[in-house]
Amino acid sequence: MINYSKSTNTTPSSAGYDRLYIEPFSIRENQIAVLLVVLATLYNAILAFLVARGINMGFSGVAAVEALLTILTVSICLKTGLSRYDIFPIGLLWFVIVCSVAVSISHDRLYIGSIRNIALISAFSMLGTRMSVDYVRKAFAITSAIALIVLIWEIASVSSYAWFFAPARYYEATRGLGVSEFDTTGLSNGTVAYEGRFSLGIFSGARTSSIFLEQVSINAYSIVCIAFLNGLWGVLTKKEKALQILLIFLIVASNNARMGALMCIVMPIGYFIFPFLSRILIPIVPLMIISVIFAFGSILANAVGDDLTGRLGVTYRLLSQFNLSDVFLGNPDKVNNAFDSGYAFVGFSLGLTGGIAYLSYLTLFPGFTTPAQRRLCWSVAIYILVWLTVGGTATFSVKTAALLWVLVGSMASLLQPRPTATNNRPRVGQMVR
Repeated sequence: MINYSKSTNTTPSSAGYDRLYIEPFSIRENQIAVLLVVLATLYNAILAFLVARGINMGFSGVAAVEALLTILTVSICLKTGLSRYDIFPIGLLWFVIVCSVAVSISHDRLYIGSIRNIALISAFSMLGTRMSVDYVRKAFAITSAIALIVLIWEIASVSSYAWFFAPARYYEATRGLGVSEFDTTGLSNGTVAYEGRFSLGIFSGARTSSIFLEQVSINAYSIVCIAFLNGLWGVLTKKEKALQILLIFLIVASNNARMGALMCIVMPIGYFIFPFLSRILIPIVPLMIISVIFAFGSILANAVGDDLTGRLGVTYRLLSQFNLSDVFLGNPDKVNNAFDSGYAFVGFSLGLTGGIAYLSYLTLFPGFTTPAQRRLCWSVAIYILVWLTVGGTATFSVKTAALLWVLVGSMASLLQPRPTATNNRPRVGQMVR
């Protein structure tokens, strides 16, 4: 349940305000934060609609919109000042910037890809620490409701969905991804089903994408929703639970989402186990995964194909190619070859030191006092660390990262008193048990 205690601010003046604590957003600021998060999730769909209507746009246009959303997010955070909760997000971003400068100097080329990835995490983490958890719930409800409506529309009439968003044209214009000559649906290439592709056998035809326009991010979004349920199950209404469960089921079934299906099994079990696990065990997870991959190296060395064995084979071969410079500094020249291998992608883009910093953030930033916080912390860690075995970029996509990290940030700061200066700010001491 959510408990509210009285404000600890008994004076009208904020001169003695303790910046160890975060001043919570006012109601209006919370509403603006919800709008930013929803736009971050939907902006690709909005741009795709515009491209489908004849608006010219390239990669630079998409990057500009994403940068604007990030800047606006940071701006609204800075309006309330900085606090101790910002140490981790700002520290992570600063460290990755240093690593990126070192990589750029080492390879005599500018590389900012890792800065972009971590900037999103830092910005929306900071936003979450200032948001009321009730408004984070609203953000999930709005985006999931829209995703569900569009998903049902896509299942019912894929032709009208493809006409409205023209995903293939959008990704060709903004990402340079060519349209397959064998596909006339207008959908992005990865959604086209083929013989031998994993299927739950419930829906036939192309893999669905909803507002995410491609098959990977919608899979990741289903897992973000599962983590949301794990962390806030005790405070969600029946309607909120029903919305998320229905959306998760339809995504996994219609997208034939392998990772989503796996997490539908793992996360509910984790709901009962995670509160009893120490956070110091989280760094062991990637070590175990990589150790298992190399233990079966002789089998995975020649494994190919779009299945778990094939993806692990890609990871094994890429990790085996790391030299000393790649390990410590990363290698931007090899990043584009590692999109199907998350651990190799993180290694090439962040280097060992940057990867350790990111892992430390996953371990130490989320709240870990109440059972609900422990469930969320472990759910997020399992999602990201397991996903990195099969993919590199999805967990860094703003389409899913925005909601995930405002949730983590909001839960991280729940237990601390929040002095208030105006009477329209939410009461303090929120606690999710």
